[in-house]
Amino acid sequence: MRSASAAGREEWDALVPPAQVYLSYDWLRAVEECFGFELVLFLLRDGGSTVAGVQGLLVRDPDAFPYHDPTGALFGDYEMDHLRQALERDRSPQESAEAGALLAAVVRSEAAHTRAAGYPALVMTSPYGYASDVLTLPGTDREGAIGELLAAVEAFCRAEEIPSQSFLWESGGDAALHRALAGHGYLEFLSDLEYDLDTGSCASLEEYLGTLERKRRTVVRAEIRKFGEAGLCVERIADPDPALIARCAELSEGQQKKYGLPVDRGAMERLFTALLAAPALGPALYVVRRRDARGPDVSGFLLCLEAGGVLHPKFLGFDATAVGAGYAYFNLVFYHQVERAVAGGARRISYGMGSADAKRLRGCRPAPVRGWIRFSSPAAQRRIEPYVAVFDCLKKQLLGDQDGRVQR
Repeated sequence: MRSASAAGREEWDALVPPAQVYLSYDWLRAVEECFGFELVLFLLRDGGSTVAGVQGLLVRDPDAFPYHDPTGALFGDYEMDHLRQALERDRSPQESAEAGALLAAVVRSEAAHTRAAGYPALVMTSPYGYASDVLTLPGTDREGAIGELLAAVEAFCRAEEIPSQSFLWESGGDAALHRALAGHGYLEFLSDLEYDLDTGSCASLEEYLGTLERKRRTVVRAEIRKFGEAGLCVERIADPDPALIARCAELSEGQQKKYGLPVDRGAMERLFTALLAAPALGPALYVVRRRDARGPDVSGFLLCLEAGGVLHPKFLGFDATAVGAGYAYFNLVFYHQVERAVAGGARRISYGMGSADAKRLRGCRPAPVRGWIRFSSPAAQRRIEPYVAVFDCLKKQLLGDQDGRVQR
């Protein structure tokens, strides 16, 4: 199917685990319609029943969004910073400089080749959600179903002359998926670490603080106190008007620019509106403002989703001048969400990738996020294979082994 809407909510969501909010029908439909993404869904049917499925995104322009395509995942600025850090470990400055120069030369050559040989690309990831999986109904022969779907993906790519397929940002997959991907010629690499905070054992914010080291507890309490002393507060907005949503999109634009991502404020406005109107995603909009402020006059926001007992803080932005040194980010994204989780019974907060130190110091635990890539051309596959092996080795050196342990 060439659109999420063609599959239908009931048919697709029957396959999606409750906590996989970014693979749900409402999420896919929202990002598809708001950004114009070209989605492709593969469904495996047994008789009249859909028993498995996998969703992909056709990427025709590698510059459109750097984390939706193989070039961005393997050669992006964030990845290169990581690799340079890995090269600097246990090496002299001269050795690091020599290795870095070699890496830069290889990256220039391989990135150019991948752009030439790999597009358009079929990327099996959720737009803006950074989630990849093959979905199967309970009781289905999962390994057999995965094999059928991967074969269908390859046949589609041959027919449509799409030279590369990749599963980017795959996490939590089981051995059946990994065996099938390797068996179909996908090359595996460690992409990053994602961080979750387990709140299931906590009944209050104070109990959460008790799980931290004593020095960290002192720091967190000081951040909470300074937030209040700055005259800031968090407010949940149950029925936001268009002016407030527009202000949130403006703040989100600043956040995206900070990380060098493409910006489309109008699309973000449409997306926020669509997500807030999708009750199955458990949307909640929180804003930071001064206690005497009203209306769209907000200094920060967080759009959080909830599904299957898991909170997903997703979109955020802050006016740095307005929040000052009030620790608005940590209070809104961490401490307020912990309070919300323990009050509402959520057992986990999924914080995703990036900002590793901030998340680790506040009790989050890492888990590996993998990438898998395959080229239809044997020559292109042979060429990219050694680079992927080196990339994987350096990422593991810097981030840790596949079990998610962080090497210090």
